[in-house]
Amino acid sequence: MTVVIMILLWVLCSLLLSTVYGWTVKSRMQSLLYEIAYESPKADFAERAVLLAENADTAMGVYRVNDGSFTLIAETREKHSIFHLFDSADLEELFSQTLENESILQERAADVFASNSFPAEQGRLLSAFITETVSGDTYFILLDTAALPIHAILVLMQNQLLLVSVILLTVSAVISFLLARHIAGPIERISSKARKMAKGEMALDFTEKSYQEIEELSEVLNQTTDELSKIERLQKELIANISHDLRTPLTMIVGYAEVMRDIEGENTPENIQVIIDEATRLSSLVNDLLEISRIQGGRAERKDEQFDLSLMAEETVERYRRLKENSGFTFEFETSGACLVIADRTKILQVLCNLLNNAINYSDTDRRVRVSLGVRENMARLEVIDHGMGISPENLDNVWQRYYRSESSHRRSIAGSGLGLSIVREILDLHGARYGVSSSLGEGSVFWFELPLAGEALSPTRI
Repeated sequence: MTVVIMILLWVLCSLLLSTVYGWTVKSRMQSLLYEIAYESPKADFAERAVLLAENADTAMGVYRVNDGSFTLIAETREKHSIFHLFDSADLEELFSQTLENESILQERAADVFASNSFPAEQGRLLSAFITETVSGDTYFILLDTAALPIHAILVLMQNQLLLVSVILLTVSAVISFLLARHIAGPIERISSKARKMAKGEMALDFTEKSYQEIEELSEVLNQTTDELSKIERLQKELIANISHDLRTPLTMIVGYAEVMRDIEGENTPENIQVIIDEATRLSSLVNDLLEISRIQGGRAERKDEQFDLSLMAEETVERYRRLKENSGFTFEFETSGACLVIADRTKILQVLCNLLNNAINYSDTDRRVRVSLGVRENMARLEVIDHGMGISPENLDNVWQRYYRSESSHRRSIAGSGLGLSIVREILDLHGARYGVSSSLGEGSVFWFELPLAGEALSPTRI
């Protein structure tokens, strides 16, 4: 930037200074002519014209023109003006050119006189003006000023500009070096750590003390490494849990099959049922994995239709009541009436079944499961309430993660695939639905979701 500015200054000084200076002098002289012309109707015109010229530091002579003769009637105290060198022929030539130029003339002496009559004065600017007073007298006013004596000034300015350029370039180089250390240094260190992070190294600290923007960038990158570390940890836990859940039923199937093969009389319906149950569990796990992968991969499609959520929930609760009637579970259903919603009926049914399975799996001695459906502000709100072990407040957000298990319970053997609530989250997010959970340790949990009644809009929120 400093170099660009200095180049512009050199161009302005070397190429445009003379032109600008000449234009400025002409403009000033033209303004003075207008002021003198304004005074011409007055009786003491000559004295007023001289006073204006002296105030402008300009040499001036006022001539009365009478039958081609020129009589000097007033002049400024400056005696070294060029018009003192004019003879009658010079004045007549200048007067004729002024008349041809509509009574006003502004030119350099070199351009007015073709001959080299005044070689030492060729750089001066002549301004001529013809006017008539009220009494009918004609006056010829000459003004003379140095027009372009700027060569020495130009050389001086160039020398000063050269010195200023050296100083500015030196200062800018020092400032650039300091800024590079203060700005580019932290950025380079951050970039180096980012390249390490791209290779899989997560134990990095991006903290840098510099400008606010760099500190904000380092803070964001620190948060990113924390989140990536968490994702990496969850990924490892996911692989370990999947391996465990796949290995357990496979081990059971292989073990019972070998027993039935090697030991006579072990080919019993009970052993066969164990193999069937474990194969069913394995199939359920694989189906859940495929389902959540399909949803998260963007391949799941909603097939919305209008249906009665109350009727669907009542039928589902009744099926669970019959399925678990010999297991000591009690299912209750409360509704405020018909609730027409527009959604993917199959996927919402899957959400309800997963919530009921979760309530069953985590119920304690009190095996009551209650499903409540009501309407709040044009929203159908469905709640699944159990009286199980509950969830601690700090772990409420984690229940929607794959394979989450509370610290107080490792009940994977009866808790299904471990993907039920994760599938619930993905389906409800696909619908843009509001959902959440509230729980107290030892008292149970309430899982809920809301869908808009038919014709209502919805903005997604998870609580």
